[in-house]
Amino acid sequence: MKAVLKSISVIVGLPTLVALLYFGFLATDLFVAESRFSVRESSSEAGSSLTSILAAPVISGGNQNSIIVADYIRSHEIVSQLNERLDLAGHYSDKKIDFFARLKSSPTKEELHEYYLRRIELTEDSGGDILVLKTMSPDRHFAKLLADSIIELSEQLVNEMSTRIEEDSLRSARAEVELALQKVKDSNLELSGFRAENTSINPAEETSALLGIVSGMESNLASAKAALAEKRAFMKESSAAVKSLKNKVNALNKQLQLEKSRLVGKDGTGMNQLITEFQPLALNQQLAQQHYTSALTSLELARVEAQRKKLYLITFVKPGLPEQALEPRRIMGVFAVFVYSFLGFGVGALFWSALRDHVGF
Repeated sequence: MKAVLKSISVIVGLPTLVALLYFGFLATDLFVAESRFSVRESSSEAGSSLTSILAAPVISGGNQNSIIVADYIRSHEIVSQLNERLDLAGHYSDKKIDFFARLKSSPTKEELHEYYLRRIELTEDSGGDILVLKTMSPDRHFAKLLADSIIELSEQLVNEMSTRIEEDSLRSARAEVELALQKVKDSNLELSGFRAENTSINPAEETSALLGIVSGMESNLASAKAALAEKRAFMKESSAAVKSLKNKVNALNKQLQLEKSRLVGKDGTGMNQLITEFQPLALNQQLAQQHYTSALTSLELARVEAQRKKLYLITFVKPGLPEQALEPRRIMGVFAVFVYSFLGFGVGALFWSALRDHVGF
């Protein structure tokens, strides 16, 4: 029995006494700053109408994005950025911190990262939608500053992700607009060249107007011929009235032939040929304009979709300045050492008993 008590005092009592001395007199107080935040995605109601497209965005959860931010907070990259900004290595290697809780001087990146993970606590709440961050430091102001810096860097990451998503969504739409605009410029240039070369703004409209002129001239010519025939019935060819009408008829004939020649032309240079050349150019211009309008609409829809997918980091609970040190939990620490030592003693005793029975002592 004495041997058992002696073993208990050594295996259980001694570690518990050391833990009691450490947690009671040596362990450095650590202040804890807590904050809660989440990554949200702006989204709008589904629908194809203009009203649904222009509807005010609402905020929806982004579990996957919260996981990305959580991984970033635990990454080597943020540790490097925090060390440059706050000098983590210098702060946590201060001689005022007890030996067991202090970071070694001039630590490697891996050692600094491992120590940093022991000085933050990041948990997920509400199905991974809300992140709970706790930062620990012997300086209450530094604990709050560390939490603020982590949230700020995380927000920068979210903004970069959101900008990248928006740029990727709009890149192809913008390229399509540029292509459509170039087609519009090319079609306008071809049409302007045709008009300058043929001194004709719109051959189709000009032909319609010219047909009206020819029709009017033919009507006037018919009236003049009828009047001439009437005068010849009772007047001589040498009379002034007959000569005047003959001159009018001849003039109308010449002008009519001239206008008809403009319509038909010679060697394919008439209005018909101009219309044949003009119509494809006008059609290309119209199609290019429609393509450009469609591309602008697609760009606007892509912009709305990018806005719908925009990410935000929303801080529900901002880090506050702690007033009381919450770590280390001294009583729990001593109790944990006692329990583990006692369990170790129990396991060792069972093992020793089984060994004795097996050997036959």
